Amino acid sequence: MTFRLLVLALYCQLVVLYPAQAQIGMGGTPHPSAVLDLKSPGNNKAFYPPRLTSAQRETMPNPQAGALVYDTDLSTIFFFDGDVWTPMATTSLGQMLISRTASDGLAQDFFGSKVAISFDYALVSAPGSNSGQGAVYVFMRSGDSWIQHAKLTASDGAANDFFGGSLFLDFDSAVVGAHGDDVGSNVNQGSAYVFELVGTTWTQKAKLTASDGATNDYFGSDASINEDYVLIGVSNDWIGNNLEQGSAYVFRRSSGGSWVQQTKLMASDGAYGDRFGFSVSISGNTALIAATSADIGPSLDQGSVYVFVRSGVSWTQQAKLTANDGSGSDDFGCNVALSSEEDYALVGARYADIDGESSQGAAYVFVRSGNTWTQQAKLTASEGNAGDFFGHDVSLDMPTALIGAPGSFIRERNHGAAYAFVLSGGTWKQVRKIVHYSSSHYVDRSDNQDGTSVSKDIYSGRFIVGGFGFRNRKGRVFFGESN
Repeated sequence: MTFRLLVLALYCQLVVLYPAQAQIGMGGTPHPSAVLDLKSPGNNKAFYPPRLTSAQRETMPNPQAGALVYDTDLSTIFFFDGDVWTPMATTSLGQMLISRTASDGLAQDFFGSKVAISFDYALVSAPGSNSGQGAVYVFMRSGDSWIQHAKLTASDGAANDFFGGSLFLDFDSAVVGAHGDDVGSNVNQGSAYVFELVGTTWTQKAKLTASDGATNDYFGSDASINEDYVLIGVSNDWIGNNLEQGSAYVFRRSSGGSWVQQTKLMASDGAYGDRFGFSVSISGNTALIAATSADIGPSLDQGSVYVFVRSGVSWTQQAKLTANDGSGSDDFGCNVALSSEEDYALVGARYADIDGESSQGAAYVFVRSGNTWTQQAKLTASEGNAGDFFGHDVSLDMPTALIGAPGSFIRERNHGAAYAFVLSGGTWKQVRKIVHYSSSHYVDRSDNQDGTSVSKDIYSGRFIVGGFGFRNRKGRVFFGESN
């Protein structure tokens, strides 16, 4: 009995209760701001959060944001952010992924539809937000993390503009497409907006429209910016009597800072329904423009990509790229990327069949020597399956290619993934499959479709992957770094 009383007395000395303030102090007086304050009198004791197996953690009923547990199977502390369990440490350099959602996100916003990253800033589009008016969220790097910095909208935005349907970021300049924008009386003519970073503030500098725009052009189907040039795809443009032949427009920033239409580009052999301008990329004096529904010989809707080069103020077609083994309905050119050196092109073909697997998808690498472009490689996922849509989005930062596969099947759902390939010794090798931790270890019942959008910074090695399907298309993104 004496021993029990002694233990009770010691406990009472260690625990100080303040019921009026609902505070608990263990080992000393709680700090005024604390609900629970743990102190180690001898500075030789530790705090142990609940210790659970992975199965116990994954099946915890209704966890609340802020929950903290130690996973004994994975030897890692996990934090629940209200959406997913996230490991707070990693034992593998470069493998840690940082997940983010919009602070005011809602279902059907499609946050993560498009992403772009450059240095310490990243842009994420949510074209479905606010009844389809659309928005773009700016994230800024802070230490080893990313914080939401701003939310961009069009100064004259309206419902169903789908601002953020396309976007691209180049240093301190960004272009955002709004292909559903009504211009004057032209419904769905489309437009694009240029934003510039001044100090730490992103400001709308211009609204771009086609000089000859028409109803249902969908100007802004895709957009790219590099230094003083913007390239805008208009995949639904009528050319003569050819419905949806498509076109692309080049805008140039003048010395005074205004943006002026420089030229309109069309394929030399364009035809009805080619959808030229579906995807675009510009770097230096070179531009890539995809025609995803172009027929190649007897192969209907196989797709092709056109290369244009600039000399002075003139743009001329240099080459037409097609897959050596292309087939009908491959959707070759669904997304394109041009290296900063201008001599490498990466082309997605998300519906390509691989070894009998329908729409597993592929991506093709082309390299330029002089004025000649040749196919260097065909990239596929090492463990790809039907319906992966590998190549849906692509990003190129030589010698690394980042490729999205939003249909990748993980734990019985289309959680999606991204793949990193590296060119080494003349050969492209898959070096990493990027899967968000929640997709492979958390009981997540949504088709996240991670890999819908991908972007890799050409200088820092940081990347961002978007998945608009997360939580009933509320959407999410995650950040990481290359090894």
